[in-house]
Amino acid sequence: MKLIKVDDIYTLMDGDKMIASSDSDFQTDYEVMKLSKENSNEIFGVVDINKWANEKVDNRFNETDGYHKFVYVDGIVDGFNKAMELNKDKLFTVEDIKKAFNAGWVQRHNEEGSHYENMEILIQSLQQPKEIEVEIEQVLVQSSIEGDAIWKYKLDENGCVILIKK
Repeated sequence: MKLIKVDDIYTLMDGDKMIASSDSDFQTDYEVMKLSKENSNEIFGVVDINKWANEKVDNRFNETDGYHKFVYVDGIVDGFNKAMELNKDKLFTVEDIKKAFNAGWVQRHNEEGSHYENMEILIQSLQQPKEIEVEIEQVLVQSSIEGDAIWKYKLDENGCVILIKK
């Protein structure tokens, strides 16, 4: 199965059949299961800056110092958002990456291949994936002595299927 991301919508496909979506209109119109944006974001490596900032500062402040923790977290979030805003139009072309790579790797070769092959691997790793292979987590409902088993999809507290990156 493939988890596909288009803009801010995630869709789980099995071949050409839609299995689940994070979009409520898709869920209703196509009668598919629900996908969690949080679970899908995690698979795609999208950062929840508020969650991350809170986790980072939890140990720095005690429970009675909530105001300073809030100010600290708020500063991290504001700084991150400002950096994203300032860098949103700064894109590197494939040619830019090739020039930078060649500047540092002209004389280097290794057993796996030339620096040009390594450059292509680097470029591919920097491109944001649009789809990722996943599985739906399952739970055993019933099993018998004969070895028969009944499985069902595992759902989170919101009724969304839980995905696991392959």
